[in-house]
Amino acid sequence: MSDDIRWEVVEESALSLPDHEAIAAMLGQAFPDWSHWYVGGRSWSGMQPERRVIARDADGVVLAHVGIRRMFVGVGGEDVLIGDTGLVAVAPAMQGTGIGRELMTRTQSVLEGLRVPFGFLGTSERTVPFYVRMGWHLMDDAVTTFSAFTADGAGVSETEQGGWLILPVTATAEEWPEGPIWLNGQQV
Repeated sequence: MSDDIRWEVVEESALSLPDHEAIAAMLGQAFPDWSHWYVGGRSWSGMQPERRVIARDADGVVLAHVGIRRMFVGVGGEDVLIGDTGLVAVAPAMQGTGIGRELMTRTQSVLEGLRVPFGFLGTSERTVPFYVRMGWHLMDDAVTTFSAFTADGAGVSETEQGGWLILPVTATAEEWPEGPIWLNGQQV
């Protein structure tokens, strides 16, 4: 990994339009099937994050990104505070360089600073092993209902099983309640 990478943790309200445009450009490259969502200054897909972890090169080009938002989810009828973690991306040219590991290490530090019991993340089957190596716990039987986002922001209720992970932060994995997960809104 290059020493020319500048890392920052930024609160959402501190981002400028050029910041959003730079993030959106990288997200569009990292998620080509969804690139029509990340146009102009739209640097989010569901709910806007509360905090972002961003890596930039010396020219200010975004190389890696994650968004985090504190929220309550229902799990088996119990309210659980989480750090909803999403928009995890590394620019295609930087994949395999270790920047993703550094991004997740810094993400864990932000979650610790937010003092949430758990980080929460939904991902594809293909990337689950990476997150497990980073300390996240796969919830094999988790069934999650959430508002799926659309390019124009509309939410449609969707239920999915598989690809849901938690990261114990101020709680232990054993403290995660049993039962279906209700996100009551969109994800980051």
